[in-house]
Amino acid sequence: MRADLEESLTDTVYRTVFEPGAWADAMRLAAEAFPSNGQTFYFLDKPTGRIRPVALEGIAPRWLLEFDALYFAPDNPWIELSERLHRPGVVRTNERLHTFLRGDEALYRSTYYNEWMRPQDFRYTLGNTLLAEEGVVANVTLLRSPDMPTFDRSEVSAFERLSRHMTRALRMAVRLERAEASGLEMSALDALPHGVALVDADLRVVHANRAMEALLRAGIGLRLREGRLSTTSAQTLPHLRALVAGAISPMQDAAVTRPAVLLRQGTISLNLQATPARVDAGRYLPRRALAVLTVTRTEVNDPAAPGLLRQHYGCTPSEVRLVLGLLNGLNLRHAAQAAGTTYESARTNLKRVFIKVGVQSQSQLLSRLLRDLSMPH
Repeated sequence: MRADLEESLTDTVYRTVFEPGAWADAMRLAAEAFPSNGQTFYFLDKPTGRIRPVALEGIAPRWLLEFDALYFAPDNPWIELSERLHRPGVVRTNERLHTFLRGDEALYRSTYYNEWMRPQDFRYTLGNTLLAEEGVVANVTLLRSPDMPTFDRSEVSAFERLSRHMTRALRMAVRLERAEASGLEMSALDALPHGVALVDADLRVVHANRAMEALLRAGIGLRLREGRLSTTSAQTLPHLRALVAGAISPMQDAAVTRPAVLLRQGTISLNLQATPARVDAGRYLPRRALAVLTVTRTEVNDPAAPGLLRQHYGCTPSEVRLVLGLLNGLNLRHAAQAAGTTYESARTNLKRVFIKVGVQSQSQLLSRLLRDLSMPH
């Protein structure tokens, strides 16, 4: 693929985050980058056996109507091996399918091939799954006619690179769509001093404001594991799950305040509240119930904290004031203001504190100090 064409195609893919209609432009550019007769981006709903097209080029309407019944036919090897092959990052070609089947060319005997692909003069495919979630997979597939060569190694490699960009763009679009559908203003959330996160019933984080991100990075009471919210103590995780489930339950009244969950780590206390979020039907994925999780943090009142910083680590008064602000949940800019210094001076002071305490990041610093403060003075 030419470098200028790859750059143009990549730019168009990221334009789809804010312009869903740009997927059609991306498919047309894909046809130029990977000469092919058909270019498709669609969602497969495996539980219902239905396709939901996003952008289709080279597919006549009549064949789209027949796709569901023929693709989900029991003799289609793509469906038989769906769990293995419909995974993000797994590029699919006819040759790789035959390798999975140990040389068996079952595709060419299938109803899907003979009654859907072959009549449209399609034979070779190059595809990838961009997203797989809740029984729905997002697929991009390019199709070539028998008089064209199969997709070669360089094309497969280029398609793998492109697919990574497509996956990132789609995930960003889904995240943005869910955040917008919740009725929350993201910029307003970022301005809040306390942590706020939009989560689903499995504790997957759809959006976290800046205060929540800082809290998760510090690992104080809460942490993020593979995109899911968790607690630093296994004993408190069931309480968090129950809190979110109570907010999401359709039997709950949105006006009813849910019981708070209190998490403690050292001298830090976190108070969690959950309320239901209004979520409309999505353009990309099915409607999903979400909860707004609010986290407020009590200040560190341990009188030993300033002494620990001064005597044990040799911090100056300005460094002590800055670190106390960070311990109290402020970000660096707000901690600098509270300490009566500039942001640039705060950054310099923080680097000196890292050296004195023997850490390399802000999260390591907070974790070390919380550990020290939890020990007998």
